Amino acid sequence: MKKTITVCLIAAAAICAQARECKTGNVPEQLQQAVWVWPTTHLGLYDITNSFALFRKKVELADAPKKATAFISADQAYMLYINGELVARGPARGFQRSWPFDEVDIAKFLKKGTNIFAVRAYNGGRSTFGYLTAGTAGVIFAFDIDGKITASDGKIKCIRQVSCDRDTSPVSVQLNNREHIDMRAEPIGWKDADFDDSKWGHSLRGTKPYNAMPFYTLEPRGIKMLEFKMLPPPKIIAAGVGKAANEQERLRNNWTLLDGEKAECAPVDAQMPINAKPNKSGEFSTYVLDFGKIVLGTPILSVEGAEGGEIIDAFFDEQINPDFTPFHDYKTSSHPAFGFRAICRKGAFEHEFFNYYAFRYAIIRVRKNTAGMKIGLKMRWTAYPVTERGLLKTSDETLNKIWRASVYTQRLCTIDSFVDTPCREQAQWWGDARVQAWNTFFISGETDVFKRGIRIISMQTTPNGLTYGHAPTLAHNCILPDFSLIWIATLWDYYWQTGSNEMFVNHKDVADGIIKYFEGAADPKTGLPSYDPRYWLFLDWTKIQKDGQPALLALWYLYALDRLETLCKETGLDGSEYGRKAEKIRKAIEDNLLDKSDGLVCDGILPNGKRSAQKSLQAQVLAQITKIKGFDFERAKNEIILPYLRGEKDFESAPSSYWVVYALKLMLEEGYSAEVVSFIKKRWAEMGDWGSTYENYPGRGSRSHAWS
Repeated sequence: MKKTITVCLIAAAAICAQARECKTGNVPEQLQQAVWVWPTTHLGLYDITNSFALFRKKVELADAPKKATAFISADQAYMLYINGELVARGPARGFQRSWPFDEVDIAKFLKKGTNIFAVRAYNGGRSTFGYLTAGTAGVIFAFDIDGKITASDGKIKCIRQVSCDRDTSPVSVQLNNREHIDMRAEPIGWKDADFDDSKWGHSLRGTKPYNAMPFYTLEPRGIKMLEFKMLPPPKIIAAGVGKAANEQERLRNNWTLLDGEKAECAPVDAQMPINAKPNKSGEFSTYVLDFGKIVLGTPILSVEGAEGGEIIDAFFDEQINPDFTPFHDYKTSSHPAFGFRAICRKGAFEHEFFNYYAFRYAIIRVRKNTAGMKIGLKMRWTAYPVTERGLLKTSDETLNKIWRASVYTQRLCTIDSFVDTPCREQAQWWGDARVQAWNTFFISGETDVFKRGIRIISMQTTPNGLTYGHAPTLAHNCILPDFSLIWIATLWDYYWQTGSNEMFVNHKDVADGIIKYFEGAADPKTGLPSYDPRYWLFLDWTKIQKDGQPALLALWYLYALDRLETLCKETGLDGSEYGRKAEKIRKAIEDNLLDKSDGLVCDGILPNGKRSAQKSLQAQVLAQITKIKGFDFERAKNEIILPYLRGEKDFESAPSSYWVVYALKLMLEEGYSAEVVSFIKKRWAEMGDWGSTYENYPGRGSRSHAWS
């Protein structure tokens, strides 16, 4: 392999968790002058559940600056406005002990005279699939304008945003709470320079130094800031009326209304804005909007001509039913109830919501609308700025559509990390992330999000060494032993993409902890790793053996050891111990799982001690990749893999659109490009027409899943 190699050779004692900890030297001097601030209440600093806060700081400038930089962070999240314009939002997800901060060039947003810095911040006060609470909230910033520092202190004007209802339900177990806002209580023009903030309080009682616990130190973001752009407006495709089930202003979850309301909805073909005609008493109007494809970002609601007190409910989904209701059932455990509620104030207003939403269709329901009004909904695309350098263009338009859909889906699934889907969990699932890191490498060549993800996963482990399936997370039920092995494989992937073994050197202790776990999980008789009922053994979305001693788990373990040994050899480190362990598990597979009568690998040892009769495609693919001695790949190809790709034979344990990438890659290397391309065209054609890739083949799961 010819490549530029950056090798890190350091003492074993230094290869520890300390190598992952950002030191104070990485905290800019400007930010060291700042303090964490948060508006206190009569309940003190810890009354933070589902709370928004607003901050304002005026800066007078004699001239437009030549250079200006903002250093800013928040726990949990912030939106920074300068002179009314959204400039940045963040930070990237992480852990409080080395909390990330952002560095933003802000010179172009500043002017001679009065400048207003406005920050809207949020803290959920509870953990999710992308955030772990440390029981505190705060904002910290320092603006360096031509060398003059303006830092957050106890005199910063701030206030709780009481217009936002705190008693709302979570969007799902994986995400933050619903956003319900009463615009009658909103401080009008709070981002403007001439806004009167004399009645606002300050955070003098709520301040603490930048490195006070739980923020032991701060670290640079390490990845690009998110990009913003306004998307084209949606089309109005249906409208109707119905009897309102409930007209109360306060409701924990407005999605519950869908269970008790039926709208007489008919197709229309109209442009925005919505001209909402008056409702009869006890009636609602409904409008269905189509953005043309799944979009990602923050919705912006605008209203003209309101009397005040009208209720606008929004429901978002990837798909809709023929009767124009949401396709997914919000009561299922993992599908979110995306949307918002806004209570209107008199006249005109505009409000940008805070959380990321991903959807194609928006259902707008208007209640208590006695006089009629105009309603607008637009989207600010908010995602990671992926530069598209990779190109695929063929004479086959189906393949071109599949490529475009795949690239677009990867963009949807890259926010501050690789997420499984922005339409559901927005979690950094690491099995998904490996595929997404390959995608991103071939689309752009960029590795920063991958690098940061490897590190974040390494920072949340079980006491016995396994990584969590995604991190940071509250999901102790989402510890996947096979994803821990895939995390090891991504140490190799990072080296393959960059020529640097930095990730391996910095995280060797975590890799060794995973290996130690698997050594302890070996069955004394066979030497194969056993199913551990404490954890979720994923392997694939398919009926493949997962109990007893699964072959796929043993093969992934061998695969990880092989990658570690090769990584060491290529970069001048001693990998002999990994090699010895690999040969031990390879022999255990050959002795116990290889059927000598046909040369194929069975799917494992069943809980009753007998060998499984099933021989899955997945096991044969990994057996070839890991070079199992005595394995008959020719037979596996001709009896299992090729018949599956050609559509001649299907299997109960057929691989999902996630796992099949390993089979396709292997068969390409074996020279079966025609079969691979034909398989992709057949299975992905509908996704290409839709414009984004599905969680699994047509008809199942989300429609914005980049592992496909």
